[in-house]
Amino acid sequence: MHNYRGSLVELSGKGHVLIITDIHGNWSDFNKFINIWDDFKGNNNHLVITGDFIHSMGLVEDKSIEVLEQIQYQFESDQNFHVLLGNHEWSLISSVVLFKNRENLSFKFENLLKKRFPGSWKEKLEIYIKFFKKLPVAVKTNNKVFISHSGPSKNIKSIEDIINISDSGYVENKILEEFLWNRYGDYNLTDIDNFLKKVDCRAMVVGHTPVDGAKLVGKKQLIISSSYTGGSKAYLILDLEKKINDATDLMKMVKFLD
Repeated sequence: MHNYRGSLVELSGKGHVLIITDIHGNWSDFNKFINIWDDFKGNNNHLVITGDFIHSMGLVEDKSIEVLEQIQYQFESDQNFHVLLGNHEWSLISSVVLFKNRENLSFKFENLLKKRFPGSWKEKLEIYIKFFKKLPVAVKTNNKVFISHSGPSKNIKSIEDIINISDSGYVENKILEEFLWNRYGDYNLTDIDNFLKKVDCRAMVVGHTPVDGAKLVGKKQLIISSSYTGGSKAYLILDLEKKINDATDLMKMVKFLD
């Protein structure tokens, strides 16, 4: 059972965190990361998946259901296996139809459900939505690293706003929307600095935007692309016992998928 403070995961100053972003139904990549986790877990180590593990984009085989089933099982059976809410999971909660490259991803996911669970797909969808509502939105580490799907939000006043972020629901929730949808350009370097001061962190890690493996935004934000990417596939092994001055320290901890 996960012991979270509302929508926030707080990690102590021991061990390491394996951070993975944006699997998007890629079963092959997902299994590679699970193999890394199997070798890595224990000794106070944690895994964080930063959301968007459903809705394949550009793959011949969309294995969103298989990935989702395995993630749900791992999340519910391992207290060190953390999964954050992404905008694609949010779309099912809020019944918002998502399109990518003119493809209706919501319709595609519904068809996967009908094929996998004929006669009971609506009930299965409700089970998935209940699971998504359990997911936190962010991680804060003891060495002052903030991890979320995207963002930051310009409307945050303190860490309490993140802890209570889903209290006002999932629709027409500006703060939550910014943590799930914002890309650089929606915010600037000053916004990142201001946000990190409000939550008492020195650096942040996000996914959401496809980059060539890993990309620094200024010195305070690191974007990681683990599967749906603009080139290489990267992940981060964050040492919880090291002092982090800014995101350039995190860049040294980036690894690449073979």
